[in-house]
Amino acid sequence: MDFFMKKKYYYKNFTKIHLIIFFIGLFTLFIVIETLILSSEYRSSMTNDVLEQFNNQQIHLARQTADGIEKFFEDILRDLTLLSQYPNITGQNQNNINLTLEQFYKKNNHDVIHFYKLDANGIMTNIYPKNVARGKTFLFRNYFIQTKEGLKPHVSKFIKVQADYWTIVISCPILRVENKKTVFDGLVAATVSVNKLRTLFFEPFRLSASGYGWMMDDDGTVTINPIEMGWTGKNINALFDRPGEKGLEALTSRMKKGEEGLGNYTYHFIDKSAAFSPLKIGQRVCSVAICTPIEEIKQFMQKTFIKEKKLLAFVILVIIIAGGCVMFLTRHIYLSRMEEHSWDKLMGIFKAMSSGACIISPDYTIVFINPALMKSLGIDENEIMNIPCHTFFMGQDKPCKECPMEDTWGQGIPGYALKRFTPVSGQAFSAEVLTIPLSETHETLPHVFCYIKNLTEEITLKRKLTQSQKMAVIGELAAGIAHEMRNPLLSICSASEMLLDSPNHDSEEATLAQVIHTEARTLETVIREFLLYARPPVLNRTHTQLNDLVEKICKQAKSRNDFGSSIIIKTSLAHDLPKAYLDKNRLSQIIWNLVQNARDAIENQGMIRVITELKNTKGIRKNIILIVEDSGKGIDPEMSKDLFKPFFTTKEHGLGMGLALVKQAVELHQGSIKFEQNSFGTRFTIVLPLMS
Repeated sequence: MDFFMKKKYYYKNFTKIHLIIFFIGLFTLFIVIETLILSSEYRSSMTNDVLEQFNNQQIHLARQTADGIEKFFEDILRDLTLLSQYPNITGQNQNNINLTLEQFYKKNNHDVIHFYKLDANGIMTNIYPKNVARGKTFLFRNYFIQTKEGLKPHVSKFIKVQADYWTIVISCPILRVENKKTVFDGLVAATVSVNKLRTLFFEPFRLSASGYGWMMDDDGTVTINPIEMGWTGKNINALFDRPGEKGLEALTSRMKKGEEGLGNYTYHFIDKSAAFSPLKIGQRVCSVAICTPIEEIKQFMQKTFIKEKKLLAFVILVIIIAGGCVMFLTRHIYLSRMEEHSWDKLMGIFKAMSSGACIISPDYTIVFINPALMKSLGIDENEIMNIPCHTFFMGQDKPCKECPMEDTWGQGIPGYALKRFTPVSGQAFSAEVLTIPLSETHETLPHVFCYIKNLTEEITLKRKLTQSQKMAVIGELAAGIAHEMRNPLLSICSASEMLLDSPNHDSEEATLAQVIHTEARTLETVIREFLLYARPPVLNRTHTQLNDLVEKICKQAKSRNDFGSSIIIKTSLAHDLPKAYLDKNRLSQIIWNLVQNARDAIENQGMIRVITELKNTKGIRKNIILIVEDSGKGIDPEMSKDLFKPFFTTKEHGLGMGLALVKQAVELHQGSIKFEQNSFGTRFTIVLPLMS
């Protein structure tokens, strides 16, 4: 790749003068270094620099470990908070509760021993994955009492299950509102093994061969120590004043105060340097310490200086003797290795990433895409390579407005944006986009590394939770309306029909009976359509030919008297339109409502056109399109924003539910609908994904 070849010019223009200057520089450097080595001030400065660097690394590792543990518990607590509000958990369906616990367990990558639910009496009702302790009471457990009394999440102390096996319980209350009061309705909890924390955050990280980390509770109990196994479970005070111990009390006193810093202590006659950092787990403050034997630090420093003069002299001598050969070979070796190793390393990182990533050239062309992004989009490499990013991700011919790559190319800095992508390969999704230049020079525009994090699952989960809460209220209202109004309305309809059929009434009574009958039927229609909107039935998807439905509906419309001969219905159907996986009845309702709406928009005479299309981009099947347009009077632009709201209508006798039901049915099919006015008249365009 051209962005890895930037050094080629430098090596091609090496001359003999450059070589002479190079060797003179090496000789001068040799004299200067020799002088510095003989200087005691240099040695002292070097020692301080090495110590400072080591201390910085040690305190950074302690801080990193503490931050990692904090985030680990924050993630679990956030999941439990979401779980406690999840409709499946607060409901009574045991199967749904078990499935939800299983989903959250798998989402946490098995970092939790199990998720479980306790009812308001402390009885375990559900647990996953281990089907143990179900039906047992935990009423007197401290974490249950604290969660119930505080009505907020709680993190328990470290609980000893058996020898060298400790756990922590994170619990979150399930709350409901009763008589305007918040009532405790049980809790959801997760059990975490301390051994898991040791495996994740302590065992993999060491600054030296004998270095290790350990963790202390807020009351001084040592909870994790992978090396000094005798410490685990003991209070740190019990380790003071032992033979070979010194300075441990002063160190742990600072740790108990929640301080961050450095210190030394001796244990088993071994002097150690320690860096410690506090961490917050729930309502408690603990501390992590990273320690290294001081003898190993000294050995590291001694190795830095040992035989420096001889080694330096030998290296410089070898460089001078082999300099000529090295300079001529360096260009070829360096360039080939630089290109090969840099590219392989970069590709290895890209392929191993769990999030989507791609590389984009200065002309916006996608030149590489990693497996994670291909998997999330459901495509292979050949379908996206060498396609402009704005064409593939946005379906447009020009670069996006406020593209983050403009900052990357214009200022040479990373760019960031939240984007809504509508890729030609499938369903739209929201994503975080981070762009980073793959070059150190501004002479030419670099290639850009583009990191794409799909936010669909997170947004969908939040949206479903909000929507389920809203629809629960609407469903209750709809059920109340149906119960309170439908039966009386049916009685009114029946009574009015009996009056109309009765021969013993004059014309005025007949007129009044007809009015009662008509208005009651109108109210019954309102209730029926409102119930359909508030509690839509589950889609019954089948492989459906859209063209067949269009022809059927248009034929029915032409046969109705209210269309008449003054309104012409024309169809333009795509001949290559495949069958789509759709609900035939709901789709028929969509077409019929739009055709009816078009008819109502035409005052005297006019035309209705129904069009179907199949969108393809470079062989990638996109969506099926349904268009219904009319030559009517159009709609006031001020009213168009409320067009799809329930009970909004511009007609004198309209109910205002037709377009609301259309939009609902389209969204249930994961599609979209838009309204526009053009030179022909009014147009509704529906986009439906071509799902298998």
